Amino acid sequence: MTKLDNPMLDNAQTMLNKKKRGRPKCFNEESALQKAMLLFWEHGYEATSINDLTQALEITAPSLYSSFGDKTALFYKSIDYYLAHEACPIEPIFTQARTAKIAFELYLYDNIKRLMQPNKPKGCMLVTAAMNGSDQSQDVQHNLLEKRLATKQKLCERLQQGVKDGDLSAHAPIATMTDFYCTVIQGLTVQARDGAKIDELNHVVEHAMKAWDLFDQ
Repeated sequence: MTKLDNPMLDNAQTMLNKKKRGRPKCFNEESALQKAMLLFWEHGYEATSINDLTQALEITAPSLYSSFGDKTALFYKSIDYYLAHEACPIEPIFTQARTAKIAFELYLYDNIKRLMQPNKPKGCMLVTAAMNGSDQSQDVQHNLLEKRLATKQKLCERLQQGVKDGDLSAHAPIATMTDFYCTVIQGLTVQARDGAKIDELNHVVEHAMKAWDLFDQ
């Protein structure tokens, strides 16, 4: 038997070829993560299948699992990528703004820009990615809820800072203001997904900021 006729060598070569096909040479993990994020952002966690992901990322299922873990792990990494690259940068805005009112106004208007980006899904991924989730996705829903609550806490802390700095009344209902502006922010996402125009959302923010004086008495 010649070297070329050796079945063991043939099997080894077949396995090597399969590994090569499983993960392209030009595989870019960050680019793949961005594509996964856009898919989850547009269709949500449950409606996005492994097949959808492998087609969008142009890799095989084994390669996806070896690179990112299972679907849930990939989703969490996609959320982290979204927060790092797409979400409104709340901390710099809140730190640099001179007053709490200016901080909230800048944050709301910046949110609109990010909710309405051309060629990208509308709305906030933290809100849209697990809407109408089933019992099977409770862990995912809870993970997103924790992140939304973290943002809510930052809103509350900036209001408290406003009281401390003296630009917000000591009698201002901080908890109620926090709930109100969180509701406005999440409502903007729903309106954006429903096809609202950017001018319409800007008007919502305009009136939401007029309500500030009703709280600050």
